Amino acid sequence: MILSLQGQAQLFLLTVLLGGALGLVYDCLRVFRHIIPHKRLWIQVEDGIFWIGAIFFVFAVMLGANAGEIRFFTILGMFGGMGLYYLTLSHLVIAVSDKVIYVVKKILFLLFTIVMTPFRLVYLVIRRPLRKAGFFCVRIKKKVLHSCSFYAKIRLNAIRRDWRIAVRKKQKSGDKPNGQRNKTKRRARREKAKKDTKDG
Repeated sequence: MILSLQGQAQLFLLTVLLGGALGLVYDCLRVFRHIIPHKRLWIQVEDGIFWIGAIFFVFAVMLGANAGEIRFFTILGMFGGMGLYYLTLSHLVIAVSDKVIYVVKKILFLLFTIVMTPFRLVYLVIRRPLRKAGFFCVRIKKKVLHSCSFYAKIRLNAIRRDWRIAVRKKQKSGDKPNGQRNKTKRRARREKAKKDTKDG
């Protein structure tokens, strides 16, 4: 595609503006990093995504403006536009954005303080009663646990004592019936033996 001198000048100006726009977008990314600090890995990932997107964007613009032909002066114009932006407007954009971020943070902090002030006042009023109630509850809990454990020990000792008494009674009562049963069995055997001898 053959371009006239005027067309080449317009294309060069377009690439300069395109480079400036890419510089502005990258500055927006830098402002975002100022708002939310990033680690080195995420910065590299963001840079990679930015340059991949920039390549596709430049190709789309060049496809529409110059039928997809990339010439040396277009590359020079794009990088020249980025350099010109960083030398002239970048410092101003970063400074203004830092001031805006500072003011926004102050406003948000002021709003947060205004919203939280009633809750802080209520907390200051009820803080001491809550502490006293907490200490009282802790003491009551300790006393209740101590009394419960003491009562449980008493009941356990009583159950053990009753169990031992019951076992002893059972053992004593169980000896006599067994002896009587043995005696009755012996008598029955003797009587049976006597009957057998008489019958015989």
